[in-house]
Amino acid sequence: MSSGYIPSKGEPGPEEILDALREAIFGDPRLTEMPAEEVARQLVLGGHLQEEPSPVLVADMLDALDAEEGGFDANELSEEGNPT
Repeated sequence: MSSGYIPSKGEPGPEEILDALREAIFGDPRLTEMPAEEVARQLVLGGHLQEEPSPVLVADMLDALDAEEGGFDANELSEEGNPT
C-alpha cells in the first residue's frame, strides 16, 4: 500500500477491499476504467462491501491488482511496441 492510509474503525481494510475489487471487477471489468471514488461507491452499491472505503485506499488496491495481473493486455503492449 503506497499511500500509507490507515482505515478508520469500521472502514474496510486493504485485504477486504482487494477481495471485493476482485469480485466486482470479475462481474464488471469497466470498474477498472472508473475513478476510484466511483469504484468505492460501486463496491457498496453492488453489495461487495458494507461500508464505503476510502477512495485513496481503493486507488492503491486497483494499482496493486493491475500490477498483480501484469498491467497491460497483449494488444496494448503490441501497439506500444510497434513503431509504425
